[in-house]
Amino acid sequence: MVDYENSQGNPQANTPRAVVLTWDVRLESAVRARGEYQELHHARPGWALLQLTQDLGLARLPVGAPATAMALEELSARGTELFIGIGTAGAISDRVSPGDLVVCSAALRDEGTSHHYAPSSVFAYPDPELTARLRDELPSAVHGSSWTTDAPYRETVEEIAKYRAEGIITVDMEASCLFVVARAIGVPAAAAFVVSDVLHGDQWEPHFSTADILPPLWALFEAASAASAFALREAVDPLVERGEV
Repeated sequence: MVDYENSQGNPQANTPRAVVLTWDVRLESAVRARGEYQELHHARPGWALLQLTQDLGLARLPVGAPATAMALEELSARGTELFIGIGTAGAISDRVSPGDLVVCSAALRDEGTSHHYAPSSVFAYPDPELTARLRDELPSAVHGSSWTTDAPYRETVEEIAKYRAEGIITVDMEASCLFVVARAIGVPAAAAFVVSDVLHGDQWEPHFSTADILPPLWALFEAASAASAFALREAVDPLVERGEV
């Protein structure tokens, strides 16, 4: 795809070494409001790609696994070395409430895209070192697993009860794909969520539009930025010691 775009007169700039992925327009708007970014050209309609520093970028994507896989493929081909996904998720465990933060420890592979990248398995796992850095930046966050699904309107009472009994904390639409595709292409990835709706009571309780969701989203963004910077420094330091940079 990169070669195709170049051949069509749409040269694709190199991308930052670390990219924070989000599927939330509010977070993109908050980042833009700071005014400290450069918009990078990207061929995909409906995507946004912002360079925030020399090494850090933000990509806002359409929701779901397919767009996530495409973003990882294309951004890694243009130079991105690590990804952290941040967004909202539903709570299926009563351990968390709206506005709480969750660092994802594993993701149940109930979406279709990741199965084109690796043999089927129950769970996908994030990069442990990058996840540890993210947890260091979010000491109050819950650390637990998520259920990744393509079909949010087909989450049944029986499924929710089953996965809750198995200790799963949240439900999302991208994490398992993010982890599997990242591993397949050889880059580290991690993910964290803000709880935006609750599915562990008698009724669904949406809190997507409440004012108390954006501050924790911003906290995730700052934590992901700091964790990315730390991971990049760790990647460079051994090379410096060996005189390779």
